[in-house]
Amino acid sequence: MILPESLSPRDKIALIAPCSPVDPAQIEPAADFIGELGYTPVIYSSCYARKHYLAGDDLTRAKDINDAFADPEIKAMIAMRGGYGGARLDKYLDCDMIRENPKIFCGYSDVTVLHAILHQRCGLVTFHTPMPGIAEAREDSRSRDCLAAVLRGDFPRELTAFGEPLRVLCEGRAEGILTGGNLTVIASTVGTPYQLETEGKILFLEDVGERAYAIDRALLHLRDGGLLQTCAGILLGTWRDCTPPDGATFDELFREWFAPLGVPVISGLPCGHSVPSLSLPLGCRVLIDGGAVSVFAGAGR
Repeated sequence: MILPESLSPRDKIALIAPCSPVDPAQIEPAADFIGELGYTPVIYSSCYARKHYLAGDDLTRAKDINDAFADPEIKAMIAMRGGYGGARLDKYLDCDMIRENPKIFCGYSDVTVLHAILHQRCGLVTFHTPMPGIAEAREDSRSRDCLAAVLRGDFPRELTAFGEPLRVLCEGRAEGILTGGNLTVIASTVGTPYQLETEGKILFLEDVGERAYAIDRALLHLRDGGLLQTCAGILLGTWRDCTPPDGATFDELFREWFAPLGVPVISGLPCGHSVPSLSLPLGCRVLIDGGAVSVFAGAGR
């Protein structure tokens, strides 16, 4: 895996919209946010585009990603928001060019598909981070500080729930490259050319606005697609506005699901559709040891 270079003050960051359209009222505040972090925002055309439920057509959104990677003045790119549409860009991304021009790439939610493509075809470390097109992500100081640290190359060495202990659902010790993202999106990749590769890796999962049966269905899809049985360990993020099963908690549901795998499972990681939210370096090597999760700053192998 290739670890992109960290940023220097005033470096240019491309703001892109690879999925759903951006609220026009959020564009200027997002650019201001990047400026407040000490960098120079460059707003790409997809941020202004709209086609039905997408931020412009597929070629427009893919071109922004390709152009940002190809431009030597752009040092990083951040998705303004998720939504839907990332998977539609698969065949339009110039993976050979991207591999030769590694840069920081940030986002989450539907951007999960693009993380998978950039990992598996381009060999890049990417970053599961809050997105500046969402007001509450900009306004939360802890989320902001975590994103700023990732941009300057100061990765977290120990993952915690902002000072609170993580919850151990299944005991054990495991080490592997961190991968994953949104559960529903990952389940939708099964059987596709961009299916998430989980063998020997630490799988991170989160979701938003789903009922317990839908989460169960997505996990079933991952299991029957072979993605759960070979992972080395599991990290569980936030489940914002998700409805737990009657008479039980999500931790109890997840313990039932993952205990048969015989791998360590940690819950309570404040990352995903949450405020505050950690920024995670996907593609770096992590170690689960009891209730501790350590991150190695170099790219995983």
